[in-house]
Amino acid sequence: MTDTIAVLGAGIMGAGIARVLARAGHDVRIFDVRAEAAADAARSAGASAHDSVEGAADGATIVLEAAPERLELKRALIAQVEAANQHAVIASNTSSIAPDALANGMRDPSRLVIAHFFNPADTVPLVEVVPGPTTPQATVDRMVALLEHAGKTAVPLAQQVEGFIANRLQAALYREAMHLVELGVASPEQVDATVTAGLGPRWALAGPFEIMDLGGLDVWTSVTARLFPTLGAASAAPPMLRDRVERGDLGAKTGTGFLPRGADAPAQFAARLAALIEARDR
Repeated sequence: MTDTIAVLGAGIMGAGIARVLARAGHDVRIFDVRAEAAADAARSAGASAHDSVEGAADGATIVLEAAPERLELKRALIAQVEAANQHAVIASNTSSIAPDALANGMRDPSRLVIAHFFNPADTVPLVEVVPGPTTPQATVDRMVALLEHAGKTAVPLAQQVEGFIANRLQAALYREAMHLVELGVASPEQVDATVTAGLGPRWALAGPFEIMDLGGLDVWTSVTARLFPTLGAASAAPPMLRDRVERGDLGAKTGTGFLPRGADAPAQFAARLAALIEARDR
């Protein structure tokens, strides 16, 4: 089935999402407050650019919001969509905002579902699909089918949870990574090498439950019993992270974070990631 899909936001994520959906044969429309960005994204996707939310959303069967991660901005866009289109599924690409927070104030919150793509959106297979408290299963199933038809690995959650699945897993790893550096056990470079040379290749082929099965649940019972009490238990962003942000060292976007980063680091990473996924899936 071909849908008419409006993508609201033509940044890195919105442009990538538009390309994914257009390649799958859908009629894609793009809106951004920056007309030039919308035009560029439309050209890269083979989509059409629109100069208003209403123009993009009118007649669409799905509206996918890919605005910056600010709650009030996303709510305002959703309100505009509800006023312009009374029937479309409204999907949000938020990575951290719970659907019930987004749905607060909606005329019909059952229309809302989260479709959380990962950067770069046209390379990473995963999309998390998260229902709100009143989202019908049929809407979740429809989004899963649309995403799978577009070549994505769609993972539907049974209910909402803060951070969904992937960001909760990442946050747990990041907390322990920074804890190890703060303890003086290892440097950021050494932690990264441990992941890319050891954990990463295995995780590209098997998830944590399969890895535990392969290693033996008796072994992992002993390991978790011994290690869990010693793991970092920070309940807030640690100083080594906050301090860098406060002095403006934000990573690739500023050139320095935990390590020096060139301006082309994101593009290089995307190219290497695409090659890795292609090799894995042969």
